[in-house]
Amino acid sequence: MGLLLAIAILSSFYLTPVAMRLAWKYDAVSRPDGFRKKHARPTPEWGGIAVNASVLLGIWMSYFLLPGQEPNVPFYLALSVSIVILGALGCYDDLFDIRPRVKLAGQILAVAPLVLVGGYVERFTILGATIELGWLGVPWTIAWIVLGINALNLIDGMDGLASTVGITAAGALAVLAALSGNTHVVVIGLVLAGALAGFLGHNLPPARIYLGDCGSMVVGLVLATLAIRVVPEPGMPNLTAMCALLFVPLYDTFLAIVRRGISGKGIMAADRGHVHHRLLDRGLGIWGSLSLLAGFSVLSGLFGGLAVLAGQDGIAGAGLVMVAVVGAQLELFGHEEWALVKNRLAALRLREAPTAYPRLADLPASEEVAKETASTQKPLDGLSEVQPSGPMGINVRLAGARSTSTARTGKKYVELLG
Repeated sequence: MGLLLAIAILSSFYLTPVAMRLAWKYDAVSRPDGFRKKHARPTPEWGGIAVNASVLLGIWMSYFLLPGQEPNVPFYLALSVSIVILGALGCYDDLFDIRPRVKLAGQILAVAPLVLVGGYVERFTILGATIELGWLGVPWTIAWIVLGINALNLIDGMDGLASTVGITAAGALAVLAALSGNTHVVVIGLVLAGALAGFLGHNLPPARIYLGDCGSMVVGLVLATLAIRVVPEPGMPNLTAMCALLFVPLYDTFLAIVRRGISGKGIMAADRGHVHHRLLDRGLGIWGSLSLLAGFSVLSGLFGGLAVLAGQDGIAGAGLVMVAVVGAQLELFGHEEWALVKNRLAALRLREAPTAYPRLADLPASEEVAKETASTQKPLDGLSEVQPSGPMGINVRLAGARSTSTARTGKKYVELLG
């Protein structure tokens, strides 16, 4: 295993300059725009080419370097095809900005080989209960992996962030898989962690190259796929553990959906409200933000281990909620989105409340005004509670006169009209 990890690290580190030259040659370059892209200089984006190639190399080298282990060849082959399809889609998107619907269709196409070899979820567990999916397992699995693809893609907005989150998640998956006895998950987890570690040497602040869509989407694909297979019992993943292992990108995606949905924007619309943007605006800086999110990723990985190995879904889920609450309370991230939800719920309650307005006469008045109103009440008793007949009328009692002079003036006006 150590040799595979070394191969992945070294191959990625030395292939990254090659990917850099290709990106400059074909203009796959991210240029600052002063809004979301605030890096100091134009930066090439095709770092994913080096990472993807290293992952593929490591997967198939394990076939020869681990002769005592029986490789899952159909799964390896399907995953390799998916990586190639998604990597090519990402490279094209880095150049030409594919429309969201077309991009989503391409992502589903990339996931299809994994489903075709039987890699879909037939049932899953949550809080000790088993949920049977049956044939719904196919769309459920596709939706989960596509969610992972886009979650990693969305969080790739700061130097070293997607690489660091990917390393921690892949490392946690490899450790849990080793304890669960899933050798092929250990191999792929280590290979992915090594490939990202080698790339990180070029991606740490200030980054000389970015993963690009061709890299971040593939990282999400691999992590989401491994999260399904990390459990001791094949084919029955733990939903709490799955969410915990990818908590940082998934929570960021959830907040983006809430933020964009309530504000009336499309959920695919780009903005500058992601968790790393919040931390940067908070003044933590790139290194501070990177360290904090890496720490949250490690912590959520521990919660995932608690759910998988100890079966403590409830404690693990409560821990994830605690992380979200602490982030919001400290105004690190999530506070603005939850404030939007609170305001929207308050607006809905006001809209549904009955529109009954009190008469002005029923409103509390000072003691002096109350005495004066009482002294003039008897002369006004002759006025009708309904609108007086005639071309126009005023109901003085409904007008809620607050003083004697106002009431007398109103009565005289009514008499003139009558």
